[in-house]
Amino acid sequence: MTKMTGTGDGELTEITHDHALSIVIQTGLIISEHHFETARVLKGIKATIHRLESILKKTDHTYRFVLPFRPGPEHAVLETLLDDSIWDHISHPPEVLLIAEEGNEEPEFFPFEGEVSFDIAPVIPEEAIRGYDPTDDGIIDLANLVILVGEWEPGATAYHPGSMFELAEIHGTTVVAIDPENGETYELPHDDRIFETYTQLDEYNRESIPGGAYLATFQRYRKLLRMEAEKAGLPEDVIEPASATLLPYFTRTQLLARRYRRYYTLTGTCVSLLAALAVATITLQTLFFPEKTWVIWLEVVEILCIIILMTASRYGDFHRKWIDYNFLAERIRAAFFLCIVCIHCESPDTPPHMSLSNRPNDWMVIAFESIMETRPISYCRLDIPFAPMKKFFRSAWVSNRLRFYEKASAHAGRTYLTMLILGETLFVGTLIFAVMHALGLGHSIGADGGLDTALALAYLTITLPAVGSAIAAVRLQREYLRNAERYAHVVRHLTAIRSNVRHAHSMEELCNLLQEMNELTLREQQNWRIVFRFRRIEAI
Repeated sequence: MTKMTGTGDGELTEITHDHALSIVIQTGLIISEHHFETARVLKGIKATIHRLESILKKTDHTYRFVLPFRPGPEHAVLETLLDDSIWDHISHPPEVLLIAEEGNEEPEFFPFEGEVSFDIAPVIPEEAIRGYDPTDDGIIDLANLVILVGEWEPGATAYHPGSMFELAEIHGTTVVAIDPENGETYELPHDDRIFETYTQLDEYNRESIPGGAYLATFQRYRKLLRMEAEKAGLPEDVIEPASATLLPYFTRTQLLARRYRRYYTLTGTCVSLLAALAVATITLQTLFFPEKTWVIWLEVVEILCIIILMTASRYGDFHRKWIDYNFLAERIRAAFFLCIVCIHCESPDTPPHMSLSNRPNDWMVIAFESIMETRPISYCRLDIPFAPMKKFFRSAWVSNRLRFYEKASAHAGRTYLTMLILGETLFVGTLIFAVMHALGLGHSIGADGGLDTALALAYLTITLPAVGSAIAAVRLQREYLRNAERYAHVVRHLTAIRSNVRHAHSMEELCNLLQEMNELTLREQQNWRIVFRFRRIEAI
């Protein structure tokens, strides 16, 4: 992964290839079985760690074990695990977080026999899910992954009331259950599907971008921001900290989003057009060259190309990566501007009506949180001149996004209308040729050995609908009409925000408008993701 490093004079030095995104794997440990062999339990825990290590090969990560503060078998198991040689091959030493009910921390109590450093996090019993132990509820609530020893129920379709499986299902947290008899494990992914999340995060970290393309794009973005700051009369050093910390991530993610959009667009278009071309090829051979069977091989090649393209799209994950990377890039863009005025850009929440857009544990959310940790709040300033700052935000963010959505709406509208007219023209032409064919018009032409008009009309009536359907498939897959309407709706909102920013009279009013801008762009992105998540490349 490409990363830019800041220097003391505000410039950025070129390009190191380490992994900038790092995560903490909060691993809950709950043991509800008191009769077990520690070695077999450790076998299951180490198998889970090895699985995570095989997934997160390119992602810097730290394990944080979350377990009860009260006495229990978890402490002895964890202490034995911490002494295991498995950590010799892991970059960071594990951390320990103990969960205690508020007021029951008992500072004089030490749960481990050896020297194990740990932090304590209190939980409020009244906030726990009713019917469950508050400590267990706190562990599962904080954990990304729960390792559970006991309650071994492989293949169960329902959990008994009060079980840790049921509690984890309520929280949507993945459970790895360990059989205390032999150390075998099985996974209950629940809603967060954390192993899938980590796999996608590691794929993001493995992405590579040519250094020249990255540097040119980064320098262009930085130059544009400096020009906007100069035009607004804003001191250049106001935006440099954000440029040095967040802009490199934005540049990289934006370039990746554009890459996979090109792959998705090209693949989808080729699949639809090749399907129409295959119909045209076999029709041509059957009607005009029945003796030339080698022409059929052209259709074979075309069908093979369709299969290759769909396979490449599926295994390359073009569709998901495009919409995921675009979502992350837009979140970083908003964070860039909000950080300048000390507004913390929160991780994207998901209202119930947009639950299909993203989950709290999606890899983009985890990546965004990791990126935000590189932008210390101490970098921001509150002594920025108000008038220049207002002009900068209005021009560099609001007006910039307004121009984008205006162009996108106009382009989507024009493309939809063009493809609609072209498709309808093809079907009208098919109707005319079909009527001519049915009436026998022009059939006598070609009796002298020239073009057989009857066959030509048959060819057109077969192939033109296939071409029209291919065009319709592309039009529907890209959602041109819906996007044109959605973008036009966003334009109206952005126009109002731009006007309000221009007439803002206080920092509080400006910050409220920036928050509104952030909310608008977030909801637009979530809506866009919901629309496009069901537009995978498929044979139609």
